[in-house]
Amino acid sequence: MVLNGLRICWGKKVRGSRRLECGEEVDDPRVVEETMRLINEFLSRVEKHRAILFSNSTTPFDEPIRALSNWLREIRVKIEESSNENITNLRRAMLDAGEKTLELLNQAREKWLSTYRRELEELISKLKSEEVRIIISGEPFNKNKSFVAHFYTESLTIYLERVAKTESITITLRLNGLRGTYISVPILFSGNTLRAMQYGLLLTDGSISKDRYPEMGTNQLWQVITWLSAWPRKNHMRIRGVSINDNGINIMWNLMAINHRGTLKSKTEVVKEASKLNNEDFLIFLLFAILGDGSVDIKMKTVKLSMSEIKRKTWDNLIEILKDLKFREKNEGHLIGYKVCPSKAVELVSRILSDTLIKALFEDLSLLPDAEKLRRLITLASMKVKPRGWSSIEVAGIKMTVSVNDIGHVELKAVRKDYEAVLETLKNAGYDAELSRRGKRYVVYMGIDVIRKYPELVSKVCEVLRRTHEEAASEGKERRAKAITRAMERLNCPTQSPRAKNHHT
Repeated sequence: MVLNGLRICWGKKVRGSRRLECGEEVDDPRVVEETMRLINEFLSRVEKHRAILFSNSTTPFDEPIRALSNWLREIRVKIEESSNENITNLRRAMLDAGEKTLELLNQAREKWLSTYRRELEELISKLKSEEVRIIISGEPFNKNKSFVAHFYTESLTIYLERVAKTESITITLRLNGLRGTYISVPILFSGNTLRAMQYGLLLTDGSISKDRYPEMGTNQLWQVITWLSAWPRKNHMRIRGVSINDNGINIMWNLMAINHRGTLKSKTEVVKEASKLNNEDFLIFLLFAILGDGSVDIKMKTVKLSMSEIKRKTWDNLIEILKDLKFREKNEGHLIGYKVCPSKAVELVSRILSDTLIKALFEDLSLLPDAEKLRRLITLASMKVKPRGWSSIEVAGIKMTVSVNDIGHVELKAVRKDYEAVLETLKNAGYDAELSRRGKRYVVYMGIDVIRKYPELVSKVCEVLRRTHEEAASEGKERRAKAITRAMERLNCPTQSPRAKNHHT
């Protein structure tokens, strides 16, 4: 279809070429509308990053070049200071990998200024004047499938993709003509540790190519070095392109483990092998999986692994191992999340980072600006968590949480699926408990007036309030401390705990 010079057509494959050619022209205005949505987003992001994309001196590669150069200087200093031979060898390997990476970035920068920038600018000009051909593929009306608009210049392949099952749009500029490089990495970790690292990477951001090579695409510098450390001996690395996002421009890397061809035939086989890992090695596998498809929340002190329903099915009995480690499953729309409680999260990460070499790898890579997830993991491993039951008491064999709101109202509550049985147990024990629906959950609770009826409850609740008040005060949470103080005053809590008094006397 031609709209004021703008031609949209369905793409068709051409034998011997990776580029699509124009096939049937589009005559459905709804398809045109969906295509224009992609194009408008493309133009908007390009305009937002114009200062980087169209400058005669600034390029998308400048920031990673600067970050990597600074990091390499720090690693050189660390090599001189290191007294551990294994860590020194690791840092020398990272230094070599970083220098190769920097070399590729500088080459890409030169070609951006000489070729890619000019071709992108010409394409944008033609697109705005509706003189360019747009080739589309995919499913424009099925949100569970991807839909893509393709542009081609002599040296650029541009993809505007509406991602399947989401409303997000990814914009990728594939840079043709860039040469990659080979790098040989020594074996740095033990065989079991290496396998655990490899399985974690392969089952998240990694894949196995048609030619049976383990490979990974990433836009993070720290993950480039991580992959090379996990797959010793010969690797091929190259810059595949750049992605243009709302919040910035990322460099896209492709890494391939040449000497590991055919060692693993499919991800199904990887799942089987990962399920055979012993307890300690499985934790390393889990950590590297979280680095790919997970998140780390410092405020809530949790780690979470996310995956699609399709991936969940392929993980098979690995899911059962996750559940044995106390990861809880939760449906999160188009993804399924597995999250573990704070005390368990800190324990797991601390155990993994007790491995001296892995800790050194993470600490060194965390110095890179894009390694926020590593910095969070390191912080989490050093955090203190409250022991289970810190803010709860036992009432007639039922664990009940001592809850204080912002105005100092205190209550005991139990959130359980078997709320009716909990309520019956408390009432049979003589406690005047009540049931309340709060949102989608039922809560068995006792308010402050009920708590006052039972001196043994007042004593236990006051003990918890003293602990939580000390914690809030030590952490500088003044508003929280004041609310707990009001709750203690309403319950007439003694200013000193019975145990403290006994110790004093």
